[in-house]
This record gives sequence, C-alpha cells and structure tokens, in this order.
Amino acid sequence: MGCRPVTQRLAVIGVAAALAALCLSYVPRAYLDYAANPILRGIAQPEDYGTDTIADMYEARVVLHDWRDMYTKHGVAQTELEARTWSKEASAPYPPAALLIEAAIYWIGERTGIGFYGLILTLAVTFLVQAAWYCLRTRWYVFVLLGVCGLYFGYRFTYVQDCTYIIMLVIVMMALSLARRRPQATHVLMALATAVKVSPLYYATTLAGMRRVTALAFGAVLLAGFVLPYFVLPNYLYIFSFQNELKGGWWQTVGGVAVSVPFALLLSYVAVRRHFDLEDWVGWSLVPIAMLLAFKMNVARHLLVVLLVPDKRALRTAAAALSIAAYELSFGLMRFNSTLPLCTAMLFGILILEMREVGWAVVAEDVRGIAGKLKVKS
Repeated sequence: MGCRPVTQRLAVIGVAAALAALCLSYVPRAYLDYAANPILRGIAQPEDYGTDTIADMYEARVVLHDWRDMYTKHGVAQTELEARTWSKEASAPYPPAALLIEAAIYWIGERTGIGFYGLILTLAVTFLVQAAWYCLRTRWYVFVLLGVCGLYFGYRFTYVQDCTYIIMLVIVMMALSLARRRPQATHVLMALATAVKVSPLYYATTLAGMRRVTALAFGAVLLAGFVLPYFVLPNYLYIFSFQNELKGGWWQTVGGVAVSVPFALLLSYVAVRRHFDLEDWVGWSLVPIAMLLAFKMNVARHLLVVLLVPDKRALRTAAAALSIAAYELSFGLMRFNSTLPLCTAMLFGILILEMREVGWAVVAEDVRGIAGKLKVKS
C-alpha cells in the first residue's frame, strides 16, 4: 500500500512528460527556433504564431494604446501578418475582462522578455499542474484521461493557443481548488471566469444559495463585465452580433437550445438528488452553455474544452477522452466535429446513470409532483 501513492505520482508525471514531448513540435519557430539546439533541431516547427496568438497580440496592443478603442480599433494599425490572418473586426471579439487580462499578459511578457506567447504557454502549463494536483487529491487516473484529451488540445494550446479559454480554465481550476475550504472565493472566481468566457454562466443558478455579500459580489462582477462596458466602450455590442453571425444560422440555434435546455434541466435535477457538492457543480456548470455554443456553431471544441476541468467522479472527463480517442483512432475517417453528438450522448448517458442511482420510483414520484405543481399554477 505504501508504494501506491508513489506509483500514482509517477504515472501522473509520466503523462505530463508525454504531453510536453508531444507539444514540442507545436512551438512556433517565430518564438523559439530549435535550429541551434543539437537535441531539438530535428523537430519540425510551424514557422509563425497560431491564429489566436496573432489576433490576441494585436488586440492587446490596441488595449494598451487606448483601452476605450478595444472595440473600434482605430488607433493601432495591423501588421501585414495580422491583416492577412484576421480582419480588425474578427480579431479577438471577446468580453472586456478577457481583453484587459490579455493586455496585462502582453505588457508583462514584453517587459520580462517572455513574450505574450510565452506567458500564455505558461498559463497552459499552470492549468496542467493544477489539474495534476487536483487529480492526485481525488482520482489520479482522471489525469490519464486528460492525457488522452491532450492528443488534440496539445496542438490547440501550444500552437493555436485558444488564449481566452486557457485563461478561463486557470481561473476555474483556482475556483475548484478552493471549493472545499473557501466556497465564497469559489463563487467570486466563477463570476470572473464567466466575465472572461461566457461558458460558466450556468453557475449563476447557484446564486440563491450564496451568502448575501457573496451574491452581491457575484452580480457586481457580471454587471461590471457585461453591462457597464455598454456605457463606456464604443461599439461594444458588436462582439455579440459578430459572434452570432460568425457561424451557425437559425436552425443551428434551435438545435442547440433543443439539446442544451433539456440537459440543463436534467443536470439541475441530478445535482439535487445526487447531492452534488461545490466541486461537482464547478465542473458540471460549464457544460450547458458550452453545449449550446458548440451546437449553435457546430464546433465541438467549445464543449470539449470545458470538459478538461477534471471530474473527481471521472465520468465527465471520460466522455471527453473517449470522444477524442474515437477521432484519433478513426485515422481521418471521422471529422472532429462529429465528436460533438458522440460526447453529448455520453454526457446525457452519465446523467441517466445518476438518475438510476436515485431510483426510477423516486424519479417518477418527483415528475408527478412537478407536474402537479405546474397544473395548479396553470
């Protein structure tokens, strides 16, 4: 028994080392050229930064030049590479909290010599360490499942970078690590994560259970993140219309609602009946909105990325790992976005298994009780 924790730690370290080795080939030559290193020089590298890095570095310069210009972008010209990669409108159309954090990262990166890319990569490593530590405290093998997810997200986080998602994941992991000891801090951090990326918005359903001061702080963060900018930032609302028109039409939106709303209702029921604690809720609350966005835009990544927050019960993380494994094992026969219905079906299956643990007789009685209340109200 004494060897077991050591074995578990070695397994986690081995997975982390494998992910690091996998990601070496995704580091752009523009940031670090391996040519001068006799050990690494044989590794092929992309020549320039990934698309998200390019867009977010441009937007960070805009914010640092004049934060009021973050959605008009008149004050800073794009480089040739930036203009070739993205239009100004399409460059980082994110909420103000995300853009201000990215501007701070750019400023620190320039003054330390690490650079924007280097600091975002550091945050990705930070998330990896946070996840490893959490898994060692709960179920170590969940980190192995995250290693499977790394077959896809290693590329996304090291080359493309998905900067705002990385920032959100680090904040969510901070919230998750504090859930047992500092639940009020967890609530506020989840509000900040929502202000950065809208995926955690369903967490707001816990508002009624928070202390009054915490609930006020939660609401203040969301008001400052989403409402106040309307009054101080020109052209702020364009990010919502732009994202809505970017991908997906009316039917995609209807489909997303048709899938995500039943899932959200089912999740809320299971959370109550199965006595989900705050750690459970931090991870699961990311799923409904992410599912809506994924179906609306037909981009599986929006759902899979939030499933990287480790599940101490393992099943939620397993759904992401199995979906990515199916894609990798298809050897190109399966489109990556085909993992979306597969993963969604598994997530519904997890909740159905949880309902089975509740007992179908109890579930039926609850349904009759809810139906009775609705009939009285009508």
